[in-house]
Amino acid sequence: MPYINVADGIPDLIAPTVVVIAILRGTLVGAVTGFAMGLLVELSSPVGTLGVLALLYLVIGAWCGRYCSRDESSTLTAPLVLSVAAALVTQIGVMIFQLMLGTHMGASEFIVSVLLPTLALTALLSPPVLLIGRRLIGPPRVVEPYAVRT
Repeated sequence: MPYINVADGIPDLIAPTVVVIAILRGTLVGAVTGFAMGLLVELSSPVGTLGVLALLYLVIGAWCGRYCSRDESSTLTAPLVLSVAAALVTQIGVMIFQLMLGTHMGASEFIVSVLLPTLALTALLSPPVLLIGRRLIGPPRVVEPYAVRT
């Protein structure tokens, strides 16, 4: 959503989408979904790097997929917290990569003008994404080949 811009913060709707798919379908599906969505964002928008968002969303999908079989996956609080945490990890990862490339931005400027507005907008727009995702995907179940059923 590049046209919704408060300060320099843009809401991250990919993070809650990856989180809800990972929580409802498991680690493998979450990692593949995260990689695919990150790569799709990088290929469709003018991002100067290729693979950074795919790697970050892959890690987020795999990390959130571990919550699939837990009781917290049936509430809305855990996915909402994980969505905001995923947006935080993504923004910090992109900032670290930009710093390695030589782009300079002060830490306080990054936190005030980019990180806080992005996290606030993501937190506001995550509940509808999470609810729609739950309605479309269904109840939590692990979808992995050769998974041991317990």
